[in-house]
Amino acid sequence: MKKLVAIFALAGILLQTFSQVVIVAQYYTNKEYIAKNLCENRAKPAMHCDGKCCLKKKLAKESKDQLPSSRNQRSEQTVNLFYADTRFEINHTGFTPAPQKYFSYNDLHTVSFHHSVFRPPTV
Repeated sequence: MKKLVAIFALAGILLQTFSQVVIVAQYYTNKEYIAKNLCENRAKPAMHCDGKCCLKKKLAKESKDQLPSSRNQRSEQTVNLFYADTRFEINHTGFTPAPQKYFSYNDLHTVSFHHSVFRPPTV
C-alpha cells in the first residue's frame, strides 16, 4: 500500500514538473488530428501551421497557471530576533560613595559570647 501511494505521489510530482513536456508529447502524438480539426489556420494550408497555434495556446496557458499570482503571493518581511544596543554610556559624576561596613572584625580580641544564651555543658 505504501509503495502504491509513493508511486502515485511521484507520478503527480513528475507530471507537475514536466507538464510542458507532456503537452508537447501529446501534440506530437495527435498532430494529424489537431491539424485537421483543432487548428485555427486549417483553411490556410500555405501557412503550414499544422496545429502549432493550438500548441502555443496550451503552453501559454500552462505557463500562466504555473506563475504565482500577485493575490496569492506572500510578501517577505524581516523579523529581528535579537536586538543589540550599541550605545554604551558611562556617567561619571566624580562622587564615589563610601563602602558600607556590614561587620567589623577585631583581630586583637577573642569573640566573647553572651553568657545568658550560650552556656557550657554541665557534667
